[in-house]
Amino acid sequence: MNLTILKIKNFIKSIIFHIWAGFPKCNQEQINKRYDICLQCDNFDKINAECMECGCNVNNKKIFMNKLAWADQKCPLDKWGKENV
Repeated sequence: MNLTILKIKNFIKSIIFHIWAGFPKCNQEQINKRYDICLQCDNFDKINAECMECGCNVNNKKIFMNKLAWADQKCPLDKWGKENV
């Protein structure tokens, strides 16, 4: 499957679950913890700041388009899980 199509598919799936969960957000400490784990992962592309497993953009900012800021999301490799909010 084309990488761009896979990224779009994964994003749509994530956003649907995020909306369904009521847009739960992580606090900055939780985002930083997740980001530190991603930085150490072999599947993290530091140049493009994205997960090579799911294709999501990853950073330590508390913005809408950042999977790490969504409390209902988890790492596709189970390196970090959902947060209780």
